[in-house]
Amino acid sequence: MNAPNISLGLDVGGSHVTAGVVDMSFVGDPSLSLVRKEMDSFGTASEIVAAIGDCIRQALAGRGPVAGIGIAFPGPFNYSKGICTVLHVGGKFERMFGLHLGQALKDATGMPDTAFRFFNDAHCFAVGAYMRNGLKSKRTVLLTLGSGFGSSFMEDGELMTHHAALPRLGAFYNEPFREAIADDYFSTRWFHTAYQRATGQAIKDVRELAEMNSEVSKSIFDEFGANLGEFLLPWLKNFGCDELVIGGNIARAGHLFFNALESQLKSLDSNVRVIFCDDTEACILTGAACLAEREAEGFDHINEAPTSYDTSYWVGQLLHEKTVAIDGLEVRAWEAVRRKLHAALTSAGRSVFWYDIDACLKTPASDESPAGNSSNGFQAFDDHKMRVLRPDPSADLCIVYGAGAALCGWEGKQVNLDAALETKPVC
Repeated sequence: MNAPNISLGLDVGGSHVTAGVVDMSFVGDPSLSLVRKEMDSFGTASEIVAAIGDCIRQALAGRGPVAGIGIAFPGPFNYSKGICTVLHVGGKFERMFGLHLGQALKDATGMPDTAFRFFNDAHCFAVGAYMRNGLKSKRTVLLTLGSGFGSSFMEDGELMTHHAALPRLGAFYNEPFREAIADDYFSTRWFHTAYQRATGQAIKDVRELAEMNSEVSKSIFDEFGANLGEFLLPWLKNFGCDELVIGGNIARAGHLFFNALESQLKSLDSNVRVIFCDDTEACILTGAACLAEREAEGFDHINEAPTSYDTSYWVGQLLHEKTVAIDGLEVRAWEAVRRKLHAALTSAGRSVFWYDIDACLKTPASDESPAGNSSNGFQAFDDHKMRVLRPDPSADLCIVYGAGAALCGWEGKQVNLDAALETKPVC
């Protein structure tokens, strides 16, 4: 059977989700079939999952199977696991903290065998922009300027996250600049602050400022371009960048700050071609779909070591519960255990939201071990994250799983899989 030649890309934002079907056999700039749905990122996990799931179903209505589904999701997010770890972003998506969104969407769409992949939205933009614009640059820096300062890097069209000339985190947003960090200077909130400081008044958005065509607005855009050039100059020089691609909502006003930006970059040893991208969303959707198609084959079998747990026994124990914590220090293949239990519980008629306790691990400092073991034998958890990790009361069954899950404080049944290995349950 021939493999499907279409993939689906999604761009999840704070107020809406957009889906685009991409023909993977395209050459050059592909056309996109778009579906957009409103979504409340402050809603419950069930509401957010339903909105994204509805968008996927509507986009694929009447179509055959897809090679993969790629979802550009704002961070912080555990992209490899498909676990939502968004926190401290104005409350957006926090009611979904710790949720295994990949599994939830497979269930919501009725597509258990389809590969769902999650990616950084800046990376999706980079892949899509490089393809849609037919770029040939050797070393490319790509920026998305909007509510945040997104960045990504490519060498010969391939994403790079680690390089001696790149930031340690693989992105610019947290790098120091002037009295703060880059994200504070190269996002929409800087324009709001700059206009308020200059006039004592507020603006609705950057578009309103761009349309003013006043001396104040011109001065603000000039300052923005000069700041951006000053910040980028050493990075572009050290990386050997030959093409700078700028997307995002602020890029639509690129003509207002290009001269100031270009003036700052004149001292580079070689010319850097600057491209303003006016189809950022299309690039993100294309990139997400392409990345999903590339990674679809074989990825779902990672961490699927055989398990020796009596699934039928535990399903019987959990069948009538509302919230459950599944713990075990000796478990070495949690994803395999989770998948096996999920299949059995689904067959028994339960709909499950899974929450990964690892989402609550402390974020290690650069000089600390990622494990961060504490004296009680469990990994060190962040108290605030543990308080944010809450079951969705509207869900059929919520299960938090992983080493240390019993510490989450949920009311409900607790299961210790270490004991399940040591003694065979009597049915």
